Amino acid sequence: MSGVFFAALLACAKDPVVKTIPAEDGALEVQLFNPTSCSDCDPFAGVDTLVLSVLQDGQPISSATYAWPGAELSLPELDGFGVVQVELLGLRAGEVSSYGITPEVALGPGRTVTVALQFLPANQALPLTAGLTIARENPATVRLRNGRVLVVGGNAAGGDRVFTAIEAYDPTTGGFADAGIALPSPLTEAHVAEFPTGERLFLAGIGALEGGRVGSTEVVHYVEETGEIKSQSPLAMARDGACVSAFRDGQALVLGGHDEPRSHGELVRRDPDDGTWHATDVYFTDLDDQQVTGCAPLADGRTFVQGSTAASTGIWALSEANEGVYPPETAFFPTPVDDPGAGAAWVVGAGIAPLADGDAWVGGGVVPTTGALAGAARELRGATQRFDPADAQPAQPRAFGPLRTVDAAGTVAWGCGWRDLGRTVPLPSVELFNVETGAAGPLIELYDTRDGCDLAVLPDGSILVVGGSEAATGEIIRPYLE
Repeated sequence: MSGVFFAALLACAKDPVVKTIPAEDGALEVQLFNPTSCSDCDPFAGVDTLVLSVLQDGQPISSATYAWPGAELSLPELDGFGVVQVELLGLRAGEVSSYGITPEVALGPGRTVTVALQFLPANQALPLTAGLTIARENPATVRLRNGRVLVVGGNAAGGDRVFTAIEAYDPTTGGFADAGIALPSPLTEAHVAEFPTGERLFLAGIGALEGGRVGSTEVVHYVEETGEIKSQSPLAMARDGACVSAFRDGQALVLGGHDEPRSHGELVRRDPDDGTWHATDVYFTDLDDQQVTGCAPLADGRTFVQGSTAASTGIWALSEANEGVYPPETAFFPTPVDDPGAGAAWVVGAGIAPLADGDAWVGGGVVPTTGALAGAARELRGATQRFDPADAQPAQPRAFGPLRTVDAAGTVAWGCGWRDLGRTVPLPSVELFNVETGAAGPLIELYDTRDGCDLAVLPDGSILVVGGSEAATGEIIRPYLE
């Protein structure tokens, strides 16, 4: 692979600016582009130095530094092929002010590979030039294997209409377009269960908002490879505000989100014979399912369950002796009420992230008895089922805000959400930090205040923010973490 050349200045404009950077031998073309448009969106503003690198396994195998502006940029001669990334840093007085990195790209003999490099001001929320096809609050987002992001359902501002529409964001162009598919029925605040096969389930949530929230029993199956989307057998009860844990391939646990007198969860599983999905009631001996407010699969396959009471908080596991028996005999082991640990908090709307050692990080949420945000994050120990104060303490606690994994090292993005149980005071920010090490990251204010937005992490590590605005706008954040 020969040198890679950057031919011209990248600037903001009405439409995304795209510059093609070819290699001399034709092995690689890098498209440098900026999908944003605002007075603060120029990644070259104030930059005095550029650092251009090729990475392999996250480490630079070739790097060059240039004074800017005026320099002709190129990488030194490189030999061989393999999986690489191209990284561009913009420095201002020695500090990183702009950043871009390509997704991984495989280079081989006899083929030309084109890859996009999104170069943006670092750690800022910037408005996308291209708007969504529909302004919507409370959509669900799903990143596909091809890098695109589906924006699913949601509701109109003011709550007078719930959508079936699905659109897609393309990170290589910075644009939105109708996805060519739609939900079988209107759905907002949908939960998403994702499986290694590329299958997704959109389920529970809200089916209508006129005259009050009407919970949904919908279970929608989507297959990325074929683009097929289809309703499956419904849940036994409508669940508004349920939690969903895709704890293993082909099986998802659904808890909470109802006020029925009977208290039980539902296990949604794929039929191995015909591939359809069916819900089976799951009964417990010591769980108040009505008060379950959040859950997440742990690294060992069990599910941590957070509730607004001690009796609705603990760990659920499918009995090994009954894995193939449906309905399964299940066991729920509640957190001991008399000894929950120093970090215990019974909350609604917490952010939950599974940890590599089988524990769970739990942050924020509202204490329903006081209406106050739970200020201190905590960790649930999977082995003892006790809570301890967490190492990772974000600067801004929040409730109902989406929490997304950014990288395999434990970095997460926690954003949007509200300050209160009634969801009347939105939090227009996204915070990055590491739930494994406790390392703090930036707290980034959003460009617009958004009432009910969602986050998706793009293949290059950028964060897409969609929904929650009366205007059909989205935002992009290009994190840079030391």
